[in-house]
Amino acid sequence: MMTSLRRLRTRRALALAGLVAVAAPLVSSCGFDYATDRPNVIADGGYHIDGDVHVLAARIVAPSDGTGTFVATISVEPSADDATFSGLSGEGVTAGQFEPVTIPSNGSVNLFTEGGVPVTGDFAAGDSVPVTLDFGSGKSIDIDARVVKQCAEYAEVATPSPSPSKSPKAGASASPSAEATTEPYDCSYPTAPAIGESEGD
Repeated sequence: MMTSLRRLRTRRALALAGLVAVAAPLVSSCGFDYATDRPNVIADGGYHIDGDVHVLAARIVAPSDGTGTFVATISVEPSADDATFSGLSGEGVTAGQFEPVTIPSNGSVNLFTEGGVPVTGDFAAGDSVPVTLDFGSGKSIDIDARVVKQCAEYAEVATPSPSPSKSPKAGASASPSAEATTEPYDCSYPTAPAIGESEGD
């Protein structure tokens, strides 16, 4: 009887040791700093999620090459003070005048619906344009803005008019978004030939 119990205990111990041996490499393979451990941001455009001020879905919505409207969603952490977006710049990019935008603590502002920043420069749809967002606190955020055609879901982008106090002086050029110097983008979708017809028919 005692011999049977000893054999049973030995078998259980060996089985347990086998499970530990199999599980050990699986656990150790988890490691650190894997992609699943980092924040997953799904956004159409550039983003910045470090610090107290976050910028998501940074884009330049362009009706044609070289002109467009910068938009993004800017949010502020609950533990931070209000932030004021006051300036935009970038290499080869000229930003038009706009009213500073205040983002409340624990709040956000979507420039696509509230009004973006008119810009001109050497860019076209599909490009990624490095820009810098300046804030009233002296903080700045560098981000890449993706250039998208002003078509489909981007067709109704809001572009605010300059305030009277910041209107261009007599003889000065108008806002960068006031006139396009290139052919507007074609927003039509290509049509597929009917079944049984070739493209040349």
